[in-house]
Amino acid sequence: MRKVMLTMLVLGIGAGACATTSNDRVAALEKQLQDKDREIASLKGEDATLRSTEAKADDLSKANQALSQELKDEIARGDVTIGQLKDRLTVSVVQEVLFDSGKAEIHAAGKKVLDRVAHVLMDIDNRLIMVEGHTDNVPIGTKIAERFPSNWELSTARATTVLRYLQEKGVKPEHLGAAGFSEYRPVAPNDTDANRKKNRRIDIVLTADLQPKQAS
Repeated sequence: MRKVMLTMLVLGIGAGACATTSNDRVAALEKQLQDKDREIASLKGEDATLRSTEAKADDLSKANQALSQELKDEIARGDVTIGQLKDRLTVSVVQEVLFDSGKAEIHAAGKKVLDRVAHVLMDIDNRLIMVEGHTDNVPIGTKIAERFPSNWELSTARATTVLRYLQEKGVKPEHLGAAGFSEYRPVAPNDTDANRKKNRRIDIVLTADLQPKQAS
């Protein structure tokens, strides 16, 4: 009887050990499957992000091409430059194309240029469009100092004037922003008339992804 009980105990221990080993193997396999699922999900996420980034870059390149075609004459004269760096597209327009000296009202020829810009920008759905005003370092003259005490006010007034005009021509206002930078972001030294002309400009910048509006 003692031998039978001992045998049963040994068999029970063996069965328990086998069951434990089997459970361990199942747990290990389940963990491997979970790890694989996470890896696959991560790869899918990376692929979706890559495809989204490529699509946005493609949209920006199309906008670049369209603007370059619309403004080819101004580009050829050196009055407009277009530059694209990764996810940032900048259309730089010298002051004289849009404004008379010391003024913030867009003249007739400038409106025709902005009409062509707006024609492209009104189809942009996923970008913030910043209108940036820049001046040279020449101080404001006494004749206009009452209206524009410094280049800060002049650069800002010009930027907001262009913004309002683009909105009037169909560019979505929720995509637009404006800022004036005065003389403090030059693209050339203010040492010659030609260089100062480069610094007196309006930059229209397609920049970061437009964030969705929060529900109120």
